Amino acid sequence: MLRLMLPLLACALLAGCALTRASDATLAAEVDQLHAVGLTMDAARKVATEQGFECSPYINRDVSVSTPQGTRKTDMLECSKKSLELVCPQRRYVVFNIEPSTGLVRSVGKRFNQNSCF
Repeated sequence: MLRLMLPLLACALLAGCALTRASDATLAAEVDQLHAVGLTMDAARKVATEQGFECSPYINRDVSVSTPQGTRKTDMLECSKKSLELVCPQRRYVVFNIEPSTGLVRSVGKRFNQNSCF
């Protein structure tokens, strides 16, 4: 019985995908806690890195974004945080949409990049 349990336990410890995964609600709460709308890009980057996110050194400029009011141009800064799994990590992203004319964060988006365990 113990011989059967050890490989299963080792597999669970190495993969452990379900243990450190964040749900959509958890990521939404993380994004809300940033309180980034209205901040400058540098301030938003600082707040995100303080919360464990790693931000891209580059800003995507003049990105077309569809809104209910129509298409508009925005600058985007993307930051991410990786879960602790070695085999199948989940990467969570927060995306700051920055008004080009003012340099202030207009809105904050979020998304996941799920990596499959198997």
